[in-house]
Amino acid sequence: MNRLTLAVSSCLLGDSVRYNGGHKLHRWLTNTLGQYADFRPFCPEVGIGLGIPREPIRLIQTDTGTRAVNTTNAAVDHTEALQHYAQSILPQLDDIDGYVVMQGSPSCGMERVKLYNGHAIPEKNGVGIHTQTVLQHRPGLPVEESGRLSDAALAENFVQRLYVHNQWRTQQPWQSAKALIDFHSRQKYLLMMHDYNRYKSLGRLLADLSDRESLAELGQRYFIELMDALKKIPKRGQRVNVLQHLLGYFKQQLSDKEKASLRHSIEQYQNAIVPFIVPIALLKHYVFLHGDAFPYLVQQSVLDPYPESLGLRNPI
Repeated sequence: MNRLTLAVSSCLLGDSVRYNGGHKLHRWLTNTLGQYADFRPFCPEVGIGLGIPREPIRLIQTDTGTRAVNTTNAAVDHTEALQHYAQSILPQLDDIDGYVVMQGSPSCGMERVKLYNGHAIPEKNGVGIHTQTVLQHRPGLPVEESGRLSDAALAENFVQRLYVHNQWRTQQPWQSAKALIDFHSRQKYLLMMHDYNRYKSLGRLLADLSDRESLAELGQRYFIELMDALKKIPKRGQRVNVLQHLLGYFKQQLSDKEKASLRHSIEQYQNAIVPFIVPIALLKHYVFLHGDAFPYLVQQSVLDPYPESLGLRNPI
């Protein structure tokens, strides 16, 4: 697998750039995911010229929308500066696979950022100005915030999306109809596991690729919808459905005992006795043994969505 490139809020890498002169070093990000990724740090507040340390800023709701202002003087408004900074770094995000932002930050937070209403009461329904601008201009980019990465399911989902994005970015499948169909084929069961309805609709979207002039535009539409679908955390039943589809390939290749063993493994996962890695590992074993008969199955992203050594499927 290719090495990833990630944009990251600088404080998460241990840089002392926060308003109080501190940092928020994220050890899983640097020590674990860092074995497979290179990081590109950004700190929008420092980027717009604010010092270290500095007066903290907050989000407030006004008649003209959300504003980022100094906590002690709302007349000092940094909203446009943060938006312009985000727009200025967009070209630097063209060759990255995802962005990890600092949770709760009025500039970088992805969700549930404190937003002070007209009565100066904070409600956790805001989005950091910088991150909101990035999301608007890069809708297919995987973005996650630091606190959510402590949740095993969310971390697994994010890393999975990083590698799909990396495939798209490096292979550039929008350049030909065949490459686009091949890319979609590799994501078939991964997409089915996350969003069955989108799996069907995206298949229909790619049914007619005869217009070469609109291929890149259609490809971009396809990819944005794909990445949106992959944000959904699959339920246990959805995972079981995909496992059973994969089992169906081996009707002729496996003995009755082998098929019974595989079914038992899937049932154990369905009953929350073993994690998802157990039936997937058994399926991968049979794909390794009989892959020559199933080249379509060998290439499926759902079997190897990211390096096994990350251990992300163990608790799921």
